[in-house]
Amino acid sequence: MVDAVKNYGLAGVSTSIELGKDGAVIDASDSAIISLKDKDGALEEIAIANGTASSHAVTKAQLDAEGSQKLQYHSQTVSYDSGTVSLGTWAANSTIHSVVIEKGAGNWTNNSSSTEITVGDSDDNDRLFLGFDVSGAQVKFTSMHTYSSSTVLNAYVTAGGANAGTASVRVWYMGTRS
Repeated sequence: MVDAVKNYGLAGVSTSIELGKDGAVIDASDSAIISLKDKDGALEEIAIANGTASSHAVTKAQLDAEGSQKLQYHSQTVSYDSGTVSLGTWAANSTIHSVVIEKGAGNWTNNSSSTEITVGDSDDNDRLFLGFDVSGAQVKFTSMHTYSSSTVLNAYVTAGGANAGTASVRVWYMGTRS
């Protein structure tokens, strides 16, 4: 009985190759797509090692880590009467580079010395930004703060005497926000 046949003179193989009896199938019936399927034709997941060269495929973990290291920003508009506004949750090891706040055109009427927007977390409301300028200047506060655990960031808006107004809050960061 022959256990294996080695015939290296084959001119080609079928567009569908079964790996073992009732095994997985490599399907190339569409010349633009190679699919890995189970014996019933359902698509299958494959396992790969971490890529180590530029021509290698990468795992999802490698892809996620690479994407989280790009400088990104989240922008949100707040109003004079917003109070505490959640800006999202940043994952552990996310670094907040800076926060930029700019008031909207022609607003923050009747503001007072207590009119303020700060950005921070529940432990420190102004950890990331303090010093909103109601006169219209764009204000940037560079913090370079890295969170060691998942943290919700908030904008804390104190109207003071203001009875109208909006401002754009931009958080520049590297990491993951949800």
